[in-house]
Amino acid sequence: MKHFSLVLLSLVFLYACEPKNKNQDTTTTEVFQNISLPYHFETPSEKYILPDKLREISGLSFYKDNQLICVNDEQGKIFVYDFVQKKIIDKIPFAKDGDYEGVEVVGDEVFVLKSNGKLKGFKIGLPFEREIDCTNPDVIEYEGLGYDPKTKNLLLAAKERVKDKDDKKMIYAYNFETKTLFKNIAIPEEQVIDEANGKDFRPSGVAVHPLTGQTFIIASDGKKLLVLAKDGHKEALFSLNPSTFKQPEGICFAPNGDLFIASEGKEGEGYILKFTIDAKPMQ
Repeated sequence: MKHFSLVLLSLVFLYACEPKNKNQDTTTTEVFQNISLPYHFETPSEKYILPDKLREISGLSFYKDNQLICVNDEQGKIFVYDFVQKKIIDKIPFAKDGDYEGVEVVGDEVFVLKSNGKLKGFKIGLPFEREIDCTNPDVIEYEGLGYDPKTKNLLLAAKERVKDKDDKKMIYAYNFETKTLFKNIAIPEEQVIDEANGKDFRPSGVAVHPLTGQTFIIASDGKKLLVLAKDGHKEALFSLNPSTFKQPEGICFAPNGDLFIASEGKEGEGYILKFTIDAKPMQ
């Protein structure tokens, strides 16, 4: 607990007090509200090459100890990946094969999201499962699942919506108590424009930072990472190097703030990048 408090205090000090470096290279990073993030996106701390069965990894979530739960977009199985042993240590079938685009662990329950908005919840090793219908006539395809521990809502990233609705990207939320799905975060087009890829931005993953409460939204189409404050306002937009992030499809955090981003392999191998939290200013 003492270590956790020191890390949190370091983060708060960094975000609140660090001045913007006028000489900072802005070709790959845009920083707003005088903040920067304690991650070095050009130099991952680790790169974990995944076996062929996770070449098309489409989502991941922190599980426990040194383990991540992963899902690919074809098989009705979850894979438990130990990033210290650097291998899959378990695989658990939960449904028939389908188009699975997100996974999130909430307490002792695992939720898996299909692209159409159908959610499957189950508990590993226990005879418990449930289905949640998050389909929405405005959403053509979902591609990302997260969880906000403060609101206790599941977060669903809409990759594509019906075009005649509006031009905003949308993160929906599902509340367990009311059993309702609602619009949670609207992202105007002007918030995601950068020099590298213009307005191209289709969310593929969403996660809430466990220490700061910020929402991180990653987009494979557009190669961007959008960071929102707890109140929803834009704090930062990062243009991701396509040679480092070939097809980023999943994002999650360890409890200490370490960041994991998974990429599909396309023509090569799938992989997970780890970015260790570092309270030093980014250079």
